[in-house]
Amino acid sequence: MSVLDLFNLAGKTAVVTGGARGLGRQMAIALAEAGADVAICDLLEEEGQRATAEIVALGRRAYFGRIDVTRTDEIDAFIEEVVARLGKIDILINNAGMPSDGLALLDEPEDAWRRMLDTNLSSMFYLGKRVARHMLDRGEGGVIINMASINALVISNIAPRHNVPYCVAKAGVAQLTRGMAAEWAPHCIRVNAIAPGTMLTAQTAASRKNPEIVERIVANTPMKRYGEEEEIKGLVVYLASPASSFMTGSLLVMDGGTTIW
Repeated sequence: MSVLDLFNLAGKTAVVTGGARGLGRQMAIALAEAGADVAICDLLEEEGQRATAEIVALGRRAYFGRIDVTRTDEIDAFIEEVVARLGKIDILINNAGMPSDGLALLDEPEDAWRRMLDTNLSSMFYLGKRVARHMLDRGEGGVIINMASINALVISNIAPRHNVPYCVAKAGVAQLTRGMAAEWAPHCIRVNAIAPGTMLTAQTAASRKNPEIVERIVANTPMKRYGEEEEIKGLVVYLASPASSFMTGSLLVMDGGTTIW
């Protein structure tokens, strides 16, 4: 087998949460380009349908479901529909999430704290345990990739507020990933996480309007730029494919060098 064959996902079926736009869309397209059929879920229905059409145009089967990833009843219905339409789930990309509200801790409402943790952390548990059960029942293993952040490792340096709820949720994603990997490795289910730095996505659009924030982020990044959405594609195919067959429980940082310093 050639090294390029290790990245081939033909015959696999992937689920990408939050796949309507941004990094989620890029990952869904990348998996389809590597040969996988792809199901997307998101709250953004119009954009989700467009992303699904792009996958179909690549010659793959695709499905879009509008769901709230904090609602377990909606998750159950979505997974059931994916299996009915596409036959199975081999790969789960836990990507859905929400950005920081930008409040200092003393100003953070407690309901907003709970919403952040439920959306950015608990949803990955809800999806992960259900898809892992499906993989266990099939007995063929699988791959789960959780979207963390460099804020799993460092607190945002944007005084006087530091996006603490978001950072706490992403740190939880890193540890959840290790826990999933430890429990499910005997069943040939590999679980890893990606920790992007600051990317040119819709989630950073608001902060990019502030020249001071942009200047600080660029100054703190050795590569002196934001990451492009497309730069996630190679990494997600690597983690989803047999190319990373001896890797589980890892947090892969892709941040232009930000966490070097």
